[in-house]
Amino acid sequence: MEFECHREVLEGGLLGTELCHEGRHGHRVPWRQYACLATWFMLLLVQYCVVRLVCQLGVPRDCHPDSSLLEVMHDFQVMFIMGFLLAVLTGVHLPSRFEYLFRFSRPRPRGLAFLAVMTLSGPGWGALDLVPALTTISLTTAFFRESWVNVMIGVGIASCAFAFLLWHFVCAYRHNPLSGFLAYSVSRLSIWIFYASYLYVASQTAGVYIHLHHYIIGFLVALLAEFNHPISLVLLAAGTGVFVQGISA
Repeated sequence: MEFECHREVLEGGLLGTELCHEGRHGHRVPWRQYACLATWFMLLLVQYCVVRLVCQLGVPRDCHPDSSLLEVMHDFQVMFIMGFLLAVLTGVHLPSRFEYLFRFSRPRPRGLAFLAVMTLSGPGWGALDLVPALTTISLTTAFFRESWVNVMIGVGIASCAFAFLLWHFVCAYRHNPLSGFLAYSVSRLSIWIFYASYLYVASQTAGVYIHLHHYIIGFLVALLAEFNHPISLVLLAAGTGVFVQGISA
């Protein structure tokens, strides 16, 4: 009987340093990946609870104060399935990536920054609803026709979004072979195209109200954040926080 062992060294790792499997029928998915995913799901669940607690304080104003058990289970279904896809595409399930995001030791305790941004981004997004001037912002043609100020607001939002988008694609191009860059680009673009197609089909259907919910926007933005860089870390944390807030509120 043959034994195959693969060793992965993680300096100061929280998840151990060695993984093995037995023969061709051995367990091929390292247990650390399950541990990373389980921790990720726990973070999503904690964020969900944080948003629900803030909802009891009236933030945001249109928050559903009470949810039935069936509604909560539906929320979990959406959150965990999309959260799993987000974890895989951003590498959170990989021990080396997990160690980068959730490092709590000095001199760079990035885990504290990640948890702070993720925890605050959900309630922070909901709190925007309490600012009267911000409640009028809507990415529609009617909004942009009202005044040139609205046009400038739209340009500012689009510029920031494009800057984050461009940075991540440039980073993927500069630090990966062509195959890696194509894998990164195609995987993101395919998901974005799917939702764009969904919106188009909905717009062509009579009696259907078109609204791209902000939990989808948070999810699509967070998909970019695959890299071990502070910008990517903050984007993943903030996008995930908004994603969970949109589902739970």
